[in-house]
Amino acid sequence: MSVPGVSAEAILEAQSRIAAHVHRTRVFTCEALNQRASSAAGSRKELYLKAEHEQRVGAFKIRGAVNAISLSKAEHVVTQSSGNHAQAIALGCKVLGKKTIVVMPNNSPSVKVNAVRDTYGGEVLFCEPTQEAREAMSAEVVAKLREEHGDDKAEEIHPNQDIRVINGQGTIAVEFMEQQTDLDAIVASIGGGGLIAGIATYAKHKNPAIKIIGAEPFAAKSAYLSKQAGTLVTNPPNTPIISIADSVKSSLGPNSYPIVAELVDDVFTATEEEIEDATKFVMERSKQVIEPGCGVAVAVATSKAFHDKYPDLKKIGVVMCGGNLDLDNLPWVASKKRKLEN
Repeated sequence: MSVPGVSAEAILEAQSRIAAHVHRTRVFTCEALNQRASSAAGSRKELYLKAEHEQRVGAFKIRGAVNAISLSKAEHVVTQSSGNHAQAIALGCKVLGKKTIVVMPNNSPSVKVNAVRDTYGGEVLFCEPTQEAREAMSAEVVAKLREEHGDDKAEEIHPNQDIRVINGQGTIAVEFMEQQTDLDAIVASIGGGGLIAGIATYAKHKNPAIKIIGAEPFAAKSAYLSKQAGTLVTNPPNTPIISIADSVKSSLGPNSYPIVAELVDDVFTATEEEIEDATKFVMERSKQVIEPGCGVAVAVATSKAFHDKYPDLKKIGVVMCGGNLDLDNLPWVASKKRKLEN
């Protein structure tokens, strides 16, 4: 079920291609998180945290964006994203001298919208907060640009199904496995699956025994359901997903699903309460600003369900995928406000 163009070799090529434009993020530990995982497991566990929340644009997405933009011949780049990929494409285009238009859901966090538009100079168009609306508007924008400038002058770089993006995200695994050579597992959050597809491709090539574990919000469990069904299952169409983890509400797609099906060992879900609790715990105990999409992976990596199923995993890598938190509208405050209004 391999996907043509996604490979360990392509990931290593991407690493060389993007090196001048991304940070080699650190790996750190937090004893409070180790104790939390150990308490859930009933035995000593060690978590190794890959600090992609300290990456440029505050998320891992810059890796895939720069790789894809570097390989694109188009002058106008279009994408659709709730924020992190949007910022990455906008910055990548700014650095590499291209123009960008970003389609964003109209409920995207203002911190992400402002970064795309004001900090990185991208043009923002808003759509309804469904995956179908995002994809439809993005396709319309590309068609219009091609009509105005020529077919080869504009293209969409999809946030998680573009193979150039998947290969770029896989560079996280290259660094992680160089920095911490004895990992038993890597846990990563899943939205559309580009991150974990890239990580799994390289990590399983480097060490076939390593476990790759996906983490999803219970409210948006496309990967979990797909693994259970043995076929691609998407989130309900034309239905807004209600979750504080705004960055991981997409479904798997045609390029991420086959890799998840073949190389990701398991997928666990986290409730809204577990995501909120894990996100707050990291901020309070390790003094790291992370977003709830990152909190999903932390919630799973410190959960009893995960450790009960995989008791022999001792050294567990966790990808801290992003830290773009809207401090004027903290997600758990907004969530509680919605509940009170309802």
